[in-house]
Amino acid sequence: MKKTFLTVLVLGMMSSVYAGQPDQVLMTIDRKPVMASEFMYIYEKNNQEAASDPKSMDEYLDLFTRFKLKVAEAEAECLDTAQSFKDELKGYRAQAVEKYLRDEQAIDSLVRLSHYRMAHIRRASHITLRCGEDASDSLRQAVEARMADLRRRAVSDKEDFYTLAEKYSEDPNKDKNGASLGWIIPFRYIYSFEDAVYNTPVGGVTEVFRSPYGLHIALVEEEIETEEVHAAHIMKMTPKGDEEKAKDAKRMIDSLYQVVLGGADFDETALRNSDDKGSSVRGGDLGWFTRGMMIRPFEQAAFALQPGETSEPIRSDYGWHIIRVYDRRKTEPLDSMYTSIRRNVERDDRMAEAQKSFIRKARQEYALPQEMSDEDVMAYADGHLEEKFPELKNLVREYHDGILLFDISVDRVWDKASKDTAGLIRYFEEHRDAYKWDEPRFKGFVIYATDKKTAKRAETIAKTVPADSVARTIRERINNDSLTIVRVERGLWKKGQNPAVDKYGLKIKNTTYEPTQDLSYIITIGKKISKPEEYTDERAKVVTDYQDQLEQEWVEELRKKHAVVLNEEVWQQLKAGR
Repeated sequence: MKKTFLTVLVLGMMSSVYAGQPDQVLMTIDRKPVMASEFMYIYEKNNQEAASDPKSMDEYLDLFTRFKLKVAEAEAECLDTAQSFKDELKGYRAQAVEKYLRDEQAIDSLVRLSHYRMAHIRRASHITLRCGEDASDSLRQAVEARMADLRRRAVSDKEDFYTLAEKYSEDPNKDKNGASLGWIIPFRYIYSFEDAVYNTPVGGVTEVFRSPYGLHIALVEEEIETEEVHAAHIMKMTPKGDEEKAKDAKRMIDSLYQVVLGGADFDETALRNSDDKGSSVRGGDLGWFTRGMMIRPFEQAAFALQPGETSEPIRSDYGWHIIRVYDRRKTEPLDSMYTSIRRNVERDDRMAEAQKSFIRKARQEYALPQEMSDEDVMAYADGHLEEKFPELKNLVREYHDGILLFDISVDRVWDKASKDTAGLIRYFEEHRDAYKWDEPRFKGFVIYATDKKTAKRAETIAKTVPADSVARTIRERINNDSLTIVRVERGLWKKGQNPAVDKYGLKIKNTTYEPTQDLSYIITIGKKISKPEEYTDERAKVVTDYQDQLEQEWVEELRKKHAVVLNEEVWQQLKAGR
């Protein structure tokens, strides 16, 4: 409820039409100034959102004054000093300032750079030496020296990179993949790998770089323009170590290949015969993929095909495949990928680069000393955001006022009205004529039972115990944990709200009602009434109306308690400017 209320009250960020003009005091409340820019900011926002029923400026001035009076009362009661208030405001502000504590230009550059790299993928191999992030200084220095020596041998001494990798690399996958990293695709590799590879010319060896796994150097082998293929396959699995089944799989895939060559429908053949159940239900369709997403033999075969072509059976570590390529395409343009790439950038390690850029610019903007820590620079910039961004100042102020308004309104109006039973009864009795119905209601109970005897037992309970206890008593005395033989509903129904009530309570002719098979016997206990008998018969409306009355009385009290002085000259200038 609170967040919903604040969404309405706290009006969001927008540039007021008053922006750019010299600000003036519109009014004072207990000699505390309220600026014209604050009023115009809220007025413009509210009337933009409520275009179907825009408020005149005079009407809105009254609403605005009431709002500020309630905030003044909350401050007079020191609600703004409560820790719960401070924590809530801090949380809302933290969400609001997030976008101001980043370098948007740097983020945009990272998005564009990432798109370029996605469109120009690179293949690389590497040498790694293990060195955990928790390694001692002496161990780290020793590993760094070893890696620097390996890079010197590869670059200056022209030793074969792959031989060095085979002999010295501590990559646990070396026996399977050799030195190969495969295709380096943005967001699929650790950013330190990607950045090192793309910042090195093709054919060169990267500088030594670190990852969570250790230290690395990489040989940049080639760069190609990225292409995707849309392909499908038929697969027969070959369990490792079972040569007989492998031979059977080969015979089956050869047979299926001949079937496909003979003109059989590829989708139907995959659906009926492929062992890849994830894709077979889609006729073998694997969707779009780029290099580096599939195992190497499969990838090489797929990218060797043109649209409409089908491969001969090829083998991978998982089995035999027949591949058909439907289409090929280049990387999509930046404008169509910008939003998705930005999301990836914001979740990725590369955001650290944007953060460094923000800190560097903040140091320059505020002339902060170089010895100040990055954390202190961020804190300093955060503390001056409202000075720099008027729209943020407006938003935070409205969060401040909105939370106070909510808290004090709960106490003075909302909870008070809903919990004041005596007040609700009194209000209803004084305003009975305001609550009329255009058709009668049935007020009471509906009992659904398995048979007449059970229904009569429930009816006796309903007539002898307090109304609020009927359902619980029936549940305890008649039903048990495993079987429901009677169900009871209490309510106030008008025609059309409950078919059982229409037939048995309101006794409307030609009513169609079919009881359930297990609870087929129906009894109604109550009466038909033409108007509310007590406030609970129209509780929601009575509570709302009583709240309105309490609100009016409270505002009148606030007007007497707090001194409001309107600067008429400024007010007329605002109206004239509209």
